[in-house]
Amino acid sequence: MSTVPVSGKGAVRRGRAPAEFAHPVLDRLVHVHPGVAVLLYVPVMAVCVYGARGQGGAWALTGWAAAGYAAWTLSEYWGHRLVLHHEPERGIGARLHWLLHGIHHTYPQDVRRSVLSPVLSVPMVGGALLLGCGAASLPLTFGAGYAFGYLAYDLVHLYLHQAGPRNRLLRHLRRLHMRHHFRDDTRGFGISAPYWDTVFGTSLIRGGRAGAGDSR
Repeated sequence: MSTVPVSGKGAVRRGRAPAEFAHPVLDRLVHVHPGVAVLLYVPVMAVCVYGARGQGGAWALTGWAAAGYAAWTLSEYWGHRLVLHHEPERGIGARLHWLLHGIHHTYPQDVRRSVLSPVLSVPMVGGALLLGCGAASLPLTFGAGYAFGYLAYDLVHLYLHQAGPRNRLLRHLRRLHMRHHFRDDTRGFGISAPYWDTVFGTSLIRGGRAGAGDSR
């Protein structure tokens, strides 16, 4: 078993993180290739859109898809802030934190540690479908919008770590996220939706700009 550092407080290391489990299959279930997220959630979106036929007009269904996306952005912010950055000092909680997020802060360039583990993403997306489209009887496009938001977050987060964006918006998102990693991991929890940091008082923007020189 690896040592369990606390995210943002241990040394940042380059390259790939070592396997966390003796059995490689188990390790691949926890830390997956980014393509797995696409394979999992594109079909979910397609099934939800197809199944929403007859649940409302085109504009209404589009509106529910937008609501699902907005619900995801709040899940992204609060999940990152309260779950992924809940950092127990010892025991199973510390181990889980390391596996689900601490390892990403220590090895920020490891592709397999830059996408959210299915251990978290499947319950989140599945829960949105069960609660929103099941219990609350919302149109299935709500679930499609939520799944789209999750997949967009995963791919944007991966891109911010692995690429050098030329687009102005993506450069801005990268500066904010690198500041979260290398300057202050107690702020900047909205990755694809940083406006929630402004709303909830955890913004990393100072003096109107996102810290020049943070694009590591």
